[in-house]
Amino acid sequence: MRNDMTVGSEWKHIVMFSLPIMAGNLLQQLYNTVDGIVVGNYVSESALAAVGNCAILATVFLAVAMGLSGGAGIMIAQYFGAKDEGNMRSACSTALILLLVLGVVFTVLGIAFARPLCERLMDISDPEVLDMSATYFAIYASGLIFQFCYNIVAFVLRGVGDSKATLYFLMVSAALNVVLDLYFVISLGWGVSGVAIATVISQAACTIVSIIYMFKKYPIFRFKRNEFVFEAEKCKLCLRLGIPATLQQCIISFGSVFIQRLINSFGQVTMSAYTVGMRVESYVFIPIFSFNIGLGTFTGQNMGAGKIDRIKRAWKSVSVFAVGVCICISATTYIFAVPLSKLFGVSGQTLIQSVEYIHYLSKFFVIFALYMVAGGVLHGAGDVIYSSCCTLSSLLVRVVCSYLLVYGFGFGYNAAWLCIPVGWLCAMVLAYIRYFGGQWMKKGLVKRDDLAAWEA
Repeated sequence: MRNDMTVGSEWKHIVMFSLPIMAGNLLQQLYNTVDGIVVGNYVSESALAAVGNCAILATVFLAVAMGLSGGAGIMIAQYFGAKDEGNMRSACSTALILLLVLGVVFTVLGIAFARPLCERLMDISDPEVLDMSATYFAIYASGLIFQFCYNIVAFVLRGVGDSKATLYFLMVSAALNVVLDLYFVISLGWGVSGVAIATVISQAACTIVSIIYMFKKYPIFRFKRNEFVFEAEKCKLCLRLGIPATLQQCIISFGSVFIQRLINSFGQVTMSAYTVGMRVESYVFIPIFSFNIGLGTFTGQNMGAGKIDRIKRAWKSVSVFAVGVCICISATTYIFAVPLSKLFGVSGQTLIQSVEYIHYLSKFFVIFALYMVAGGVLHGAGDVIYSSCCTLSSLLVRVVCSYLLVYGFGFGYNAAWLCIPVGWLCAMVLAYIRYFGGQWMKKGLVKRDDLAAWEA
């Protein structure tokens, strides 16, 4: 599935490439949102707070799965490009075995330490929310093995150029999750256990479908018994490529945990409101993240082709396009903040706080959009360490400022989101300093003399 972005209209390439990613991200968000809507409307606000806490906790475990799978994807892509089928097959089997073993380990750890993680790491003091969180996460953790398996298969397929496969898998998983959520909670009355069980079953189905797809679509991955091998060197390479991304994801995840701990200190009402705000916010981010990935891919291809002028034009056009889309979505979100929040079954003070969260951040989403566009160029050019530093600086500023406002200046529950735009602004400034400074031009894998055209 080759998509040559080095010729033709820049913005059309990026938009058309980004649309399937948007669709996949939308399905992923619907998958996560349904849990909150169902428990918020048919269980309680405490259940909504519990699911929100577990969503943050789950990102810590998934950081390992996505980081290492990404490293394996790079390895697969390089062997695929070199037409080295032998090494590609052994790399694939090694990565599958590695992630399968890690999936088993994290599944066991997640189940065994579900309650201590919720109580100690997430700092949940409300007994009702703690019990629900521990129950939900123990069941959810039983499906971590499926998440590890799914991620490695997805990244292997992306490595050989199949960018649409994950959309198919998520369609199956999201549809099944919605049906099971409604059945287990409304018909059977299983509460948070029901949405957790629905999630695990949906993940298992998604994993099975993805494996069947890979074997049927790509005969090269139909391993015979003696071909499904584990090579130590391939494992080391996978770890070397994947650990940097894993560390970044883990740091981001733990940063989110610290913010969640601060939120939890204000009680169940604020926990529920924060969960609603994050769910609504995640939909605003869908086009922004999609443009970031699309521009990153565009930049990578054109860096390799030495067409720097196309990157410059693409950055300008995508910046305008992303800002326009973001303003429209932000205005819609601001206007409909109340009905959007009510979808989750909240009322009273919880509704007031969730609307406050949405109204406040709606005014600043454009900052995040501009940062992500510039970040897409840096990442696509290969300036990954600097782009990671931008992301981490945003998180660090947010965490430090939030705790400082609460414990240093006596601010209340809203300190957790008052500082979000400050972090975005910091990351945007750093990204644009790098972009206009041109240092990212030296990070490309292919060095060309015509890069001087940019500096001129």
